[in-house]
Amino acid sequence: MNSIAKLYKITPRVLTCYKNNNPVAYLPFYEKSFITIKKAYNPTMVYYCPVVFNFTERKNPNREMLLEYEITKTMGDALWSNYRKVLLNLNPELYDIRGFKDARFIVKPHYTFVKDLKTPEGFFIDEMTKLRKAQKNDYIFSKNYNPERLLDMLYKLYSRKKHSFPIERERLLTLINDLYKADLIEQHTIMKEGKVVSSMFNILNSGNTLVAWLTATEEEDLKNGVSLLMFWNLFQTYSDRYEFYDLCGANVKGPSRVKAGMGADLKLFFQISKG
Repeated sequence: MNSIAKLYKITPRVLTCYKNNNPVAYLPFYEKSFITIKKAYNPTMVYYCPVVFNFTERKNPNREMLLEYEITKTMGDALWSNYRKVLLNLNPELYDIRGFKDARFIVKPHYTFVKDLKTPEGFFIDEMTKLRKAQKNDYIFSKNYNPERLLDMLYKLYSRKKHSFPIERERLLTLINDLYKADLIEQHTIMKEGKVVSSMFNILNSGNTLVAWLTATEEEDLKNGVSLLMFWNLFQTYSDRYEFYDLCGANVKGPSRVKAGMGADLKLFFQISKG
């Protein structure tokens, strides 16, 4: 969180909820101030601000449900009282959003695709055909750290689309290096003829879900199905360490079609807002 805060020049916060003087839940987020207006939000490079529960599991699931409601309502009231503006993407595991809704927040559904790594099958015929084509080429998949090459491809991609990437390159490189040194991310690449043509960073969680983060591929190799080859290899690589792989994003038509074509499941998450 400190590295993200340094990148955006904002303040990291963790809202902690207590019951009988014991912390029972946490909500990490970021604070941005303009004159007297304070905003709680998740910046571009942070996909979710998860509510993390920290209490002993109840025997009766309905008692647990009521406690989670009480926690989210308390957190919602605290955010509402302390911030003029709020825009937070909550994690997909938080299905019961009533506490924030009752705290007067606007609640909007959003979607992501999550791949079950214990069942790696499920590619559509079209995607499997492209994957087989890529597998017949001399592509080499490996784990190695080469952030500069990924950034070369990433910024070139945005230039092709006539858009600017929202973060200046050197600042993003500093963030990547900080996260890598803290063992929070891993990078994998695909090479052809000694040159990296596709690369991807994933966020390593302590739980059972791996999270996709930054990726870029050369345009010609993209046409050859290299992005599918990357994901197929990642599914195999991480299946012994994680149960699920959050591919992050199901709200843009093109990428959504590809993720669905790899057998990922559509999952719901919520955004809460104020102001």
